[in-house]
Amino acid sequence: MTVKAALYNIIFGADKSNTPSSSASTSPLAQVPRQVLANLTAHSVHALQNLCDYRAKPGSEPCPAAIPAYRRAAVLLALFAGRNGELYVILSKRSARLRSHGGDTAIPGGRFEPTDRDLEFTARREAFEETGLPIDPTKAVKLCELPPFLSANELVVTPFVMLLTDHSIQPHLNPQEVDSLFSLPLVSFLYHNPPRPLRQSLHLPPSPEPEALRYMPENEVSPISDWHTCRDILWLDNNRVRRHTFWDERNPIRGLTSDILILAAAIAYGEKPLFSLTSPGQPTQAQLITLAFNSPLAVKKFRVKPRMQFLKAPDPHRTNDELQQPHDERPDFPLAPPLDPSPNPNGIDTARITKPKL
Repeated sequence: MTVKAALYNIIFGADKSNTPSSSASTSPLAQVPRQVLANLTAHSVHALQNLCDYRAKPGSEPCPAAIPAYRRAAVLLALFAGRNGELYVILSKRSARLRSHGGDTAIPGGRFEPTDRDLEFTARREAFEETGLPIDPTKAVKLCELPPFLSANELVVTPFVMLLTDHSIQPHLNPQEVDSLFSLPLVSFLYHNPPRPLRQSLHLPPSPEPEALRYMPENEVSPISDWHTCRDILWLDNNRVRRHTFWDERNPIRGLTSDILILAAAIAYGEKPLFSLTSPGQPTQAQLITLAFNSPLAVKKFRVKPRMQFLKAPDPHRTNDELQQPHDERPDFPLAPPLDPSPNPNGIDTARITKPKL
């Protein structure tokens, strides 16, 4: 039995039909047509199962009840089977006409509305209104809910990770909110200097070009890179917080969007990012949310101006010639850990399922 066939049996049960029976696994992947999973590599299926199995740790539970509804928001992190069977994520470039974060890269989503029954519906509704992504839960299957994040304007944002099952979907962009859509491999958000196979998918040259590196923004702690940079800021009682930017040729991915994508990739592939994620002593997202709402006045405000302070900016005339030049990191993509070797109701010995070779 192949690795992929064994994975299918774990997800769907021993039944070979494309439609899972009522006795099949309760995994969200059981709702996904088998032909959709057939377009993914075995380690991408592992990654999806890791997302399905994810549960928030104590202290990072869903949006606290104390947060007023008008300061809540949700985003829909939509995954699909992309090039070479890898998981890709859909991102949007916000309209330059928007007052807040105009022109930035974003994950489709928005504020909670009084008519929304819950935050998951908010994510689905906003993504549909902005981009035409399906609101139908059979076409966008929920894999997991991530812990809430605090945005720069101090909204409490809950991400929902979903898998698109209908590849015939045609986007319909709302020009008032979105200029364009693009996609990137989810695994790319774990790398500081991507390996060559991944660089090709990111439309980067086979190796970093010295001339391009000379004017890249300065990194806080890492060698210079043409893909990932980071810089610390002061935020909420002068706490030092690390902000990450990924330099896609179409539009940089930074701030809250980067933080959400890094966490989703780390959960999916069972790997820590290959760069310094946080500053020493940096508060968790749950702690930042508490700091942002620690006064009655803060809770009452509908909109908050960002309270971030950038540290001293690098010298704009400085070049990076003297800095350590990058090298390709691990040549293999990070794989999800082996499946739990404990017995399962379908009778498959998961201990014998090894990581697939790329």
